[in-house]
Amino acid sequence: MASLILALLLAGGQQAASPPSSAAPTLQQLFDQATKAGAEGQCADAVKTFEAIEKNAKAMANPTVRAAVDVRKGYCLAQLERAEEGEAAIRRGLPILATKGAGFAEEVRQAHLALGQVAMLRFDYGGAAAEYRLALDSSAGADRIKPLMALSQVTMFDQDGEALRYASEARSIALADASFDKKARAAVQTQYARALLNAGRAPEAYAELKDSLRKQGGLTMKVGVSDLATRSDLAIAAWLNHDADSARNYLAYTGAGRFEKSPFERARDMTLPACGAETGLKPDDMAIIQFSLAEDGHVAGVLPIYAPAGRTAAIAFAREVSGWSWAPEEARAIPLLFRLTTRIEMRCTNAGERPDLSQPLAAAAEAWLESKGVADAGWKALPDAKAAPLERAALAAARSKDDRPGMTAAALALVENSVVPEAERKTLAVEAAAWGEALGAPPAARAYLELQKSDLAAGHRGRTAGRRALLARPEFQNDPLAAATLRLLISMPGFRTSAPSDADSLLAAVVATPGLPERHPLKVAAQLQRANLAAKNGDLAAAQRAFEQTGLTSRQCALLGLKPAVRSTGDLSNAFPDTAQRLGFEGWVRTEFDVATDGKTIAPRVVSSYPAFVFDAAATNMAKGLRYTSSYRPEDGVACSAQDAPISFRLGHMPK
Repeated sequence: MASLILALLLAGGQQAASPPSSAAPTLQQLFDQATKAGAEGQCADAVKTFEAIEKNAKAMANPTVRAAVDVRKGYCLAQLERAEEGEAAIRRGLPILATKGAGFAEEVRQAHLALGQVAMLRFDYGGAAAEYRLALDSSAGADRIKPLMALSQVTMFDQDGEALRYASEARSIALADASFDKKARAAVQTQYARALLNAGRAPEAYAELKDSLRKQGGLTMKVGVSDLATRSDLAIAAWLNHDADSARNYLAYTGAGRFEKSPFERARDMTLPACGAETGLKPDDMAIIQFSLAEDGHVAGVLPIYAPAGRTAAIAFAREVSGWSWAPEEARAIPLLFRLTTRIEMRCTNAGERPDLSQPLAAAAEAWLESKGVADAGWKALPDAKAAPLERAALAAARSKDDRPGMTAAALALVENSVVPEAERKTLAVEAAAWGEALGAPPAARAYLELQKSDLAAGHRGRTAGRRALLARPEFQNDPLAAATLRLLISMPGFRTSAPSDADSLLAAVVATPGLPERHPLKVAAQLQRANLAAKNGDLAAAQRAFEQTGLTSRQCALLGLKPAVRSTGDLSNAFPDTAQRLGFEGWVRTEFDVATDGKTIAPRVVSSYPAFVFDAAATNMAKGLRYTSSYRPEDGVACSAQDAPISFRLGHMPK
């Protein structure tokens, strides 16, 4: 390939002789530099060098040179999370190179592999398999291993035997080819074992993985990406073989959950796929998902590892993880190896959408900003970690033009962003509230801006006083949406705090708010809370009347995020598992359960955990001991379905 490019460049008039050291590099040297950088994973450098080549109009006039640059640059663009640009570049160049015969066959093969990777990044496993098959068709000997391994990855959830066939062929080639060292063979065997796991053949997978582990040198204290993958897969196989001790032991030798300086925190924004017809997921469906984490806290790459419910389930779980965000400082504190490859155990959630009680006010603020000509800057659909830099850039741009609506919108987006440091959010909330007042925002929009400012300034324990101060302001007291929201927020109990003494009168005022429909979500939430208070005071007739006004079924929390508050965490003195303590594990679990009217939890289950399996049983037992505020329901005694509780396990500290 290099000699062909050289010939093409010479045909275009470029000198091939090496220039003096002070002279600019030739096009051939630039192409070689870019190609080498891409092959070594230095794709940012490769793209810059390819862009330097593209500035030579004479060379780019040659269609083959243009195509070669497009294909190689496109591969690197995809690695830099510029997948759309990368795919477009590869597809521009590929048809031209495909007509050039055997001299460009390897380039064409690599292009199909790259397109397969791009399709995987957008969770199009069918499209990825098609590209990988095209690469396989033009491969021979040891070159078949890469497309075979890739095909096994994207088909191993299909349960049709194809993944095992691909992985088995790759394994046979690697074991027979003397040029493959032990570690290379082990990597191929690990993928073969992973296909066995997803085919329901855990005992065979376990044996294969143990052989792979031996080729990697066994359970040493040194661990790299390949070792981590094999040991993590061994933990899955051992768990499926009902050997919990071995599973924990293999996990201990990955280093997962055993960081010296900083624990692997939960994501700030950690949604789960919904159970039900839309995703095809059932509550018992489980997956192990692997991902990479960038320094800024966004998820850079996602790969399903184990998903016995099939491809649709695997993709549903993986797609959700791709939208998670960590605070940058928490991401940077995680050792590099675990930022490159970390695994999470996941299940779906039974919880429907439950907007916050302030959501109607937030919608009013958004509508006002849209009326001021503020367009969606593209960050709303992004994970918080990816959105934050765009929001900061938008704020800076708006400041430079003294664009007050733009400044307000960007500042508010940063205030609402889960990965933005609290100090920055407090400052921006003050600014946004001031700009909203100066711009003459309507009361509901201003109330939302002021609420963000007040809550951030007061912290969790001082919020009620700040909210009462806002309600006392005439412009908010006279606005139906603002007044109803503030009264409802003030009336609610909190963690280990009861509802205020005037809660019922506040709620009655919400129900009586003029200008809001009878079944407005705020009124429904108020009626539901009135029913809870009446039942607590022993007035079941009043509770029944209030509940009938909500229009809810007995298992719905509310149309907005009205949920029972935690009043007790139970006895935590023996909650940390002895085995986890002995092996030095730390981690976290998110549990989900229904809450009975008496505040007890019903049927808790794990919906996400890190490390997988280690703390599941302990967290489930802890969730059984949680107690919530009592609620009123007329039928089956369930006050709220699919409540969740995150539980952290830290050495030297009680779980919380």
